[in-house]
Amino acid sequence: EPQRQGRRSMEPRPRVESSGALNDVYVKSQEHLLRPTSENPLPTSVPPPSAGMAGLIGVRHVLIVIGLPERGKCFIAQRLSKYLYFFHGAEVKLFDVAEYMGCQPVDIGHAAQPQDECRIEASANTLTRDLKLFLNSSGEAARRAGGNMTVPVPRNCQTAQARAAERAMAAAREEIQNTEQHLLVDEADRRRKNVDSGKVAIIFTSDGMGSFYEKWACTSKERRRWAAETIQSDKRLGAKVIFIEVIVNSAKLMEQNLLSKIRHERRLSRGAEARDSRDSRQSREGEENARGIAVPSSPATPGRPTRASSSRNHGYGSGYDWSAAAAEALEESDDIPPRLVREFHARVNRFARVYVSLQEDGSEDDLSYIKLINYGDKVVTNNMHGYLRMRIAQFLTVVHPTPHVIYLTRHGQSTYNQLGKIGGNSPLSPAGEEYARRLGAWVMPYVCYQQAAGLDSLTKTRLWTSSLQRTILTAQHIPHPIISEEDLGTPSVPPEPDADDALANGDSPTRCSAGRSSGLRGTPPRANGLRERLRSGGLSGVVGGVALGGIDLDSDRGGGGDRDRVWQQMAPRVYRNLDEIFAGEYEGMTYEEIQHSFPSEAKMRATDKIGFRYPRGESYLDILARLDPLVHELESYHEPLVIVSHQAVLRLLYCYLTGRTRAQAPKLSMPLHTVIRITYDGWTPPTEERFYLGPECSQTDGQTHL
Repeated sequence: EPQRQGRRSMEPRPRVESSGALNDVYVKSQEHLLRPTSENPLPTSVPPPSAGMAGLIGVRHVLIVIGLPERGKCFIAQRLSKYLYFFHGAEVKLFDVAEYMGCQPVDIGHAAQPQDECRIEASANTLTRDLKLFLNSSGEAARRAGGNMTVPVPRNCQTAQARAAERAMAAAREEIQNTEQHLLVDEADRRRKNVDSGKVAIIFTSDGMGSFYEKWACTSKERRRWAAETIQSDKRLGAKVIFIEVIVNSAKLMEQNLLSKIRHERRLSRGAEARDSRDSRQSREGEENARGIAVPSSPATPGRPTRASSSRNHGYGSGYDWSAAAAEALEESDDIPPRLVREFHARVNRFARVYVSLQEDGSEDDLSYIKLINYGDKVVTNNMHGYLRMRIAQFLTVVHPTPHVIYLTRHGQSTYNQLGKIGGNSPLSPAGEEYARRLGAWVMPYVCYQQAAGLDSLTKTRLWTSSLQRTILTAQHIPHPIISEEDLGTPSVPPEPDADDALANGDSPTRCSAGRSSGLRGTPPRANGLRERLRSGGLSGVVGGVALGGIDLDSDRGGGGDRDRVWQQMAPRVYRNLDEIFAGEYEGMTYEEIQHSFPSEAKMRATDKIGFRYPRGESYLDILARLDPLVHELESYHEPLVIVSHQAVLRLLYCYLTGRTRAQAPKLSMPLHTVIRITYDGWTPPTEERFYLGPECSQTDGQTHL
């Protein structure tokens, strides 16, 4: 019987910590090539950067995220930080303006008083100091990156000229020992700025209302001008400033943000209450046990792990208790109380009257900025030149705070898995074929239906596979029906008796809805109305190139119209970018064979799994380079996405989505015949659910070492 293996909540890292301080500037498996030898007494000290370690060409940037309160600035800053570190190897640090407020925030109801101005000035100076310390810091990695500009110079310059040809080898060894280090370019020289991975400081505020008057909040032209001049006047920094303004003028998006925030506050509040109740009960039990009185134990409250609430990080600031207001909202299926919506808009409008947007009248044309309108619906850029600036602009066009639901699964067990071989393009084993059938039956009720308004409702869904046959065969039983706009949002209905024949023993999988107790929820939902129309020929479920009432689903011409009213569920998209790591000369070998035939290579890979490149093959860093464009597309989706891929690829995707470091990726286990569901939005940290569909098979295959 398929089993749900639990839900985990990934806590975000503290905002003020660096999200990616690099310890190395080259992969460890190259280290032996950089040591002096008799044949090469003056080796390259630092090789050119490989994919994923090039960073931002050493340039320093300060990104300042601005906008009215509750526009998702915190979310934008965190996603951008994670992306720049994970895929580009940049050293990123987040600076939360709200964390630097030393006293009560200034009330918007009155102008800043002298004492408030003193506090604001002190807060700004403190953040500026920390910012410059970060940008000017030169750690061990930066010193190592400039190794080629520190060259050895012989103490006796005539030694080489006098050396006889037959004594070249011995003289070279002696020269290695008889040298001293000479700085070709001083460490303080600006020419050294482009040798490390680059640094990015991202300034934002988690309390837009409370920190509105702070200098680094940049809510006016004067504050923005001050921030730009503060950075640019320090020539030693050599940093570039980019303003990122988040503008949301869609009432629907604003209410979605508010609803998500309220739900998050309620979960935090419930979690805090549950912990207080548990702590109180445990304290009472301890006292009773100390007196020898038996206390009956109560069952643990099932549900989703939560974390403590923080009024600064999660509240709306300015002394307003939005947690209490959120508690007045009913269940997640209900709408926001109209009074709460009116009060929210009234408070935000008070800030809007004094907030000054980035001006397009020429007065701020010398600044570099991006205007992100309705999360990518429209993007305005000004004075954006250079590699990093364009990468940031490209990434911001796809990021949005609405919920993401991503399903990760490896292909079913392959014949190479059975033999312990790596790589190749092998077909599925009998156990893998059974998993493919179970996955096909599982997807419709548990992916194509998502929670909406308290019910499981039919939702648009997507499917990606790699180009290797074992992933395509794993997804072959997933249905691809054509649905219409009228079908979307259709609530769940009882299934037909034979709906789960592909699952073992006809049992339906266990599933836990967000915020509800775990356990069996009864029969999984089905779309009987849609099924009947598929059987009667009212709609077509054939994949690709299907003409539905004269509409060519594969045509991009004449967008809109009838084409926008139909959708092909789980339309398979094949990406070579999702292919397994290429093992080069070791393709089709077992790890025992590699260790026996190439022990030195096996040892290097064991010490540097993420950076080691198979001979004429790939490394994990190479996979990062080909996953980068796919992540842009993934971030842009609003629909649930199922990715059927391979262990090495899914390790990296899993770490990126859950906020882990990429160094952790090679050590993760991605079990066979298991679906991992990852959910995140602009307000909550990622959560994870695992569904084991079976059948049982050996998990100790050759891919474990990939």
